[in-house]
Amino acid sequence: MNATQKKRAAWILLPLLLGGFGLFLRHHHHPSAPPFVTKPVVRGTLHRTVTATGRLKAMKTVHVGAQVSGIITRINVDFNSRVTRGEILAQIDPAIYQAQVAQAESNLSKISTKISLDKIQMVRDRDLLAHHIIARSTYDTDRAQLMMDLATKRQLSAALNLARTDLSYTTIRSPIDGVVIARKVQIGQTVTSAFKTPRLFTIVHDLRMMRLDTRVSEADIGAIVSGLEVSFRVPAYPDRLFRGAVTVVRDHPRTVSHVVTYDVLSTVPNPDEALKPGMTATVTIHTGEINNALTVPNGALVYRPPSRYLQDKHILRARNVTYVFLLKRKGTGWSVVPVAVTVGATDGLVSQVTGGVAPGETVIVRDKGEKAQRDGLIP
Repeated sequence: MNATQKKRAAWILLPLLLGGFGLFLRHHHHPSAPPFVTKPVVRGTLHRTVTATGRLKAMKTVHVGAQVSGIITRINVDFNSRVTRGEILAQIDPAIYQAQVAQAESNLSKISTKISLDKIQMVRDRDLLAHHIIARSTYDTDRAQLMMDLATKRQLSAALNLARTDLSYTTIRSPIDGVVIARKVQIGQTVTSAFKTPRLFTIVHDLRMMRLDTRVSEADIGAIVSGLEVSFRVPAYPDRLFRGAVTVVRDHPRTVSHVVTYDVLSTVPNPDEALKPGMTATVTIHTGEINNALTVPNGALVYRPPSRYLQDKHILRARNVTYVFLLKRKGTGWSVVPVAVTVGATDGLVSQVTGGVAPGETVIVRDKGEKAQRDGLIP
């Protein structure tokens, strides 16, 4: 091979060598710009929280029913109507009960007349007995009759009071000041109270102050006491944060599918009445602070990088061990280093960790291009 041929061969092999060297570098060295979103490990004060779900209720709810049966002839209120105590809500046809009152009054009038005759007879018998005209037994019989008639009068008087009470129950009145949130009756509908009291209306006392019922797991209930601050969101206002305070921690457990929870009741101001009864809330109960805590974003605790960036790919299948993945830089290169940590308290955004991490180190929270998600419940 002459010099010219050697030179041509060199020009042909040089691009191949450069390309092969580039492929070697590509497989053994990561690019200078890592495809991750990272956050630093921070040491500071961690506000401990307990998260749960809850439901909003009115502070005082009254279900108004009917104690007598009959046909609804009038309804004076509808949904969202504001009512005052004693205001007439509806009217049941009173005709039957008015007739019962009239009958009871008639029976009472009859016995009153009979008692008057008994008393006249007793005066006459006393004079006749004094002159030995009638026997003592006749006098005693008439006296017993008077006592029986007096007892009958008391019985009929009670029957009259009962009839008048039933008549008064035909007028359905509001027992409290409040707002009607439910109406389950129509004009012309027949209500029957033979076995149970039918529910006609539901009235809440005041929506400017509400109650939040939260179910907390048995693992977290020990940290919750009355007076703790509560913050929560509802689907109707996702960008608005509401606040309240714990008032009662009930001791009675609830067990559903072998999960034990306890009811935690909180009082929530609602001055603009934006919150409605029945709304579902995502609740955060603030239980205290941890000073000098080493924290990482919650996203770092669940992130798993692609296996090509790890030397030990078995880590991705590890169970009962929590890893965070540190981004280590070496000159113009970088590497992903898994570190096992122990997770402690959380505030919904970040969590306390102990293990092989130090303040200032960088943890990976997600891949670039992946849609960012809220790391916690409270921003």
